[in-house]
Amino acid sequence: MQGLIALKSSPCFLHSCPRYSNTKHLVSKPHCSMRKRSTSSLRSTLPSISLSLFGSGFFLGPLIDGLHSRVGLVVYQNGSIDIGPLHTNIWVPPLLGLFYCSVGLLQLFLDQRAPLKVPEGSLEKTVIALVALMLFIELSAEMYRAGIADNIEAYILFALAELIWFSLDRTWIGFTLASIIGLCCPLAEIPLMKLYHLWYYPQANIEILGQGHHPTSIIRRVVETYIQMVTSARDFVSLIQALKCDSCFDTSTATPESEIE
Repeated sequence: MQGLIALKSSPCFLHSCPRYSNTKHLVSKPHCSMRKRSTSSLRSTLPSISLSLFGSGFFLGPLIDGLHSRVGLVVYQNGSIDIGPLHTNIWVPPLLGLFYCSVGLLQLFLDQRAPLKVPEGSLEKTVIALVALMLFIELSAEMYRAGIADNIEAYILFALAELIWFSLDRTWIGFTLASIIGLCCPLAEIPLMKLYHLWYYPQANIEILGQGHHPTSIIRRVVETYIQMVTSARDFVSLIQALKCDSCFDTSTATPESEIE
């Protein structure tokens, strides 16, 4: 038995014997790793990721949205509430929670099938992205209040949106998804504004199916997809998997000798 252990520990034995040329049988390994996320690992963390994305949209969404309602870019009607300086609607938190959750999960689903490596999430990157989003929304609100021409405002915001995409994402999947979201969100808002009269845009100059929209609101959805949902989704995945991996390292054991023999 001692001789067998000595042979196992010998590098020459490992390389000379085809059966044991793969050293993965002899090393201690955790049950999970920080490799690229697999489909199975995503499914195991899906409830935690979904809850985190919904919570970020539920709580942070109305605060960010308040930057626009503060200057009257959007005016709330049925169900409107005022919490100090914050003007919002009772339906805004759950709607933004569903919005952040659905788009974030869709981005992760597309990341799993991306042919190229996608950017990994990090807490630092998410904080930077959140600050960038708030500055972007605040800039658009101030330009709206200053009465800058809509076409000039749109050019500036579109240029900044592409700069943000290049800085934080740089994937064609993210670019395509954000562009689709920017077009689909105004369509999703039509029944909320036309049938339920939850809000409207006072200076709307884009008409979609008979309902007025403001270009700033469309560009905002594009940037929100770039910044908040994409980076937050990836960051939540990295954070949750890192916590699970820590527990896996604590409980990991070496491969039994019986498996080798």
